[in-house]
Amino acid sequence: MTAGGTVFVDYASRPDIASMTICGVSVAERVLRKAAQDGAARAVVRGEVARLPALPALPLAVEVIDLAAAPPAATEVPGNVVAQVPILDESSRRAAARALLQSCRRSYDGLGDRYVIRGISLRLSALWCRLGVTPNQITMVNILVGLAACAVVALGTYPAFAAAGALMFVQVILDSCDGEVARLRFLSSKFGMWLDNVSDDVIDNLFLAMLAVGIGGIWMPIGLVAAGLRSYCALMIHLDVARRGRPGDIMSFKWFFDTEGEDLAERFETSLSARQLLRSSGRRDFYILLWSATCLAGVPVVGLVFGVGVSVGYFGLAVAHVIVTRRGGR
Repeated sequence: MTAGGTVFVDYASRPDIASMTICGVSVAERVLRKAAQDGAARAVVRGEVARLPALPALPLAVEVIDLAAAPPAATEVPGNVVAQVPILDESSRRAAARALLQSCRRSYDGLGDRYVIRGISLRLSALWCRLGVTPNQITMVNILVGLAACAVVALGTYPAFAAAGALMFVQVILDSCDGEVARLRFLSSKFGMWLDNVSDDVIDNLFLAMLAVGIGGIWMPIGLVAAGLRSYCALMIHLDVARRGRPGDIMSFKWFFDTEGEDLAERFETSLSARQLLRSSGRRDFYILLWSATCLAGVPVVGLVFGVGVSVGYFGLAVAHVIVTRRGGR
């Protein structure tokens, strides 16, 4: 397809396909958005107007022509293919939905995402899409669940630790759902990304602090200091990406040791090498699952020790990053 060209989408023979919905979005809209991603600037759609779905504003111009109209001189794209699955009936529609959901998995997913979280969050995201729930609504619920976990864990009893662990597990699942729904329903926004990532950092550091309060003793000052150190690192990252014009986009932050030109899959490779396992252990999907498991198991001090180690490690990296980048003039 020539960039900026015109595509032709024909629903004359199967008008019912266009209005089928997959994860809350019609087949026709998904096909047209895919054409725009592939470089098309204009689309001509042939079909029965009354049976075509209402289309929102799209990133390409759309013209609908009558069934009897001749096809235009344009590249024809199949109007029934979503996620590389041809949709012919209800069974194939469901297969396309499953394939589309699996496309939300990322090559740079952490170990927790890959083996635990996505398996649950994708099923929930399919439900949220059918119900018309928006990503920002999920994020707001996610924030409330995380804050509730922080409040409960500070009580310091086993039931409180167990409840907090369960709440944090729900929180990390919902944390995946908002991004998945945003991609599935084309509702991604800079504000949503900022709210999601900033709230995650606030909840993570607050939970570590309140976990230390709940455990008490010598662990309380240790945990509070660790939460402060991790907060400094998070603030440094958010200020850096904001200065670069990408507020909230923490995945765009590059440490001093990251190689220019590396994509996310290369930077966050999850192989079983010692270096990648160490890096994976400092990612949110991993340490939140560990906090949840240790709180539910009645050994919250194990989770706290791990959280302290992660915080100290991040603080050390942050200090080294500031020193190296200032010397290098970055």
